Formats: sequence, C-alpha cells, structure tokens
Amino acid sequence: MKLRYAKRDDFDVLIEGLEKNRLLENRPGKGIRAKASDKEQFRKAIRDKTIRIVEDKGQPVAFLYFRTDFNVMYVNESIFWVDLIYVREGHRRKGVGRLLYKDAIKIAKKKGFKKIVIDIFESNDSSRDFHKKLGFRPIYTIYDKRI
Repeated sequence: MKLRYAKRDDFDVLIEGLEKNRLLENRPGKGIRAKASDKEQFRKAIRDKTIRIVEDKGQPVAFLYFRTDFNVMYVNESIFWVDLIYVREGHRRKGVGRLLYKDAIKIAKKKGFKKIVIDIFESNDSSRDFHKKLGFRPIYTIYDKRI
C-alpha cells in the first residue's frame, strides 16, 4: 500500500466516496448525488493537496480529505478538519483507515495543529465505532424533529 496526494485521475473514486458516504447519512433522494459545487470543491482540494490517497496495486482504494481553514461550533482553537474519509468495501477492516489517520496526524502535527475533528452522522454506526477505537470522542450532538 502506498500513500500519496490525490491527482486528477482519482476524481471518480472521490465522487464515489462522497456519494456512498451521503447514502450512509440517509440523505433524501437527489441529495446523494454530487453536485457541480461538490465536484469543484474536489478539484480545488486536488490542486491544494488536501486529499491523501491510499493506493493498492496501482489503484486508489481509500482517501482522507482534510481542511485547515475550518471552524466548528464550541471548538475554540485551530483544528485539522477531516472533511471525509472513505475506504472502498473490499479494503475495509485491513488497517487502511488507520494508515490514513496515522498519515493525517503526521501532517497535522507538521502544520502545528493539536486537534483533529471530524463530523460523523449518528446513522453511520461503523464510522462512529471506528473513530471511537482510534480515540475520537463526541463533542456534541445535534438532534432534529420533523414537525
């Protein structure tokens, strides 16, 4: 397995990861599909080198998209924000996600950050459990009610 920054050739796997993540978030209907603004955001992230790819046998199998310009409610310090992490199904539970976080922590420390933050939807049980095993803890939870 090899770690590297994303390049234009990785675009399809990035969109796949975004849409599959949205499916896990139980977004309604058309809310799952990537919009033009999502695609532009990924193009910019590729240019800015804020997406790390895990490659296996020359193919991208996972990625972690991070931001360093993000602010979160109730977090009053500079944070390394994980916008999205995605591991293709055939590569899950093989240490790929841990590899991405080990790499992300190295990048975050090099940039001077002391905290990594990610937003995990309550409906995404496997992501929530995975992050807890890595030592992440919930800061707060948002609830809603249809009326």
